[in-house]
Amino acid sequence: MSLKKKDLEVLFLLKNNSKVMDEIFLEIGTSDRNLRYIIANLNFYLKKILNKEIEKDKKKLSLPLDNKESDSFFDVIYKKYYTLDQEERVEYILLMFLFLKGINLSFIEKKLGITRATLKKDINILNANLEKYTLKLESVKNKFSIAGNEKKYRHLKALKLIKLIGDETYERKWIDKEMLLKSLKLSENQSIKKYIEEIETMFKVSFTKEFKELIFIFLVVSLERIGDGKIIYRKANYKFLIETPYYKIVSEKLKEVIPKNLEYELVHLTEYFISGGVKENIKELKENVEKFVDGLIKKMKNNILEEIDYEELRESLINYLIPAIYRLRNNFSLGSVGEKEKIYNLVEEYCLKENNLPEKLSEKEIYYISQEIINRVEKEKNKIISLKNLLLIIEKNTNGVNREALIRDLLNQYEELLKKDL
Repeated sequence: MSLKKKDLEVLFLLKNNSKVMDEIFLEIGTSDRNLRYIIANLNFYLKKILNKEIEKDKKKLSLPLDNKESDSFFDVIYKKYYTLDQEERVEYILLMFLFLKGINLSFIEKKLGITRATLKKDINILNANLEKYTLKLESVKNKFSIAGNEKKYRHLKALKLIKLIGDETYERKWIDKEMLLKSLKLSENQSIKKYIEEIETMFKVSFTKEFKELIFIFLVVSLERIGDGKIIYRKANYKFLIETPYYKIVSEKLKEVIPKNLEYELVHLTEYFISGGVKENIKELKENVEKFVDGLIKKMKNNILEEIDYEELRESLINYLIPAIYRLRNNFSLGSVGEKEKIYNLVEEYCLKENNLPEKLSEKEIYYISQEIINRVEKEKNKIISLKNLLLIIEKNTNGVNREALIRDLLNQYEELLKKDL
């Protein structure tokens, strides 16, 4: 006999509150029979630990608990009588892989008190979840770790770290925070905050409290990954960011913790600091930027014959445009405008009619976006081999070629790589 998440959800509803049964059905999503079982189960442990039960007044249920009683009850429950459901187990396993180094399956089995068969099922679910972040679990000599897209790994770890630090609710007392956070040495990393303050001053902006907390967490995660040799070596808008005065400020202020030769790392951080100067609701701004980009991509699909990776282009433009709003507000220029081509005119035409962004894009911003699209088109062209040119080379160096059979064989083997231009 034990308590599970659903049991405690009922307890949280009734704690210092009165609810009729129908209200609980709606909020918890359970049956009448199951709810009665949950209440009986809760009463068993409330009586055992606090010598009290859920009170019933006509049709209403309630549970008066002061803070001392709550602390005492939950401390005992989570230490002795709580059983994680599958969703909680998968979350805990993810946290262990993110925050603990070199762990094996036996360690997790012992920590969670589950069998190898149960653990394997949970890991399958975890892997499916990780795929959304372009990540996966890897095993080397029975030691497991998460591998894949480094930028997305850091974002995931930062999000989980924010929740671990900020979540003081009873619902997550089953997590051993001390074990998970030990390697990050958060208390030792508090000095990082002075760099954030100095960058804020040099940028001549006022970062929000929320942004300062977020960038602190991201810096802690980034420094840990850099220390482990997990370095970022690419950034789509690297060329223009590295020429900005903001890059020079960030690289200079962080030189004590991040070597200046790790330019891509510093470029990433520069972009985050730039976004900290945006005063709009960042969620709303991101949604508007996404609408802008989706509309632009739709226009490009209707006007560009070449097939390109539009998902990759979408992500690149969204990441570029959020800090671009800050640059526009502060009249910061990216650089010169080169020759305007067909794609520039298409982007400009779209921007003149579009009204999702809080600022109209400048000529230089439009030029950058058009160049990004052109680069994607050229990149795609370089992936494709001209079937016509390939045949000319083969026929020039071969006698008696069966042309039709050769074309058929080449297409069967390399169809995706060949441009069908015959």
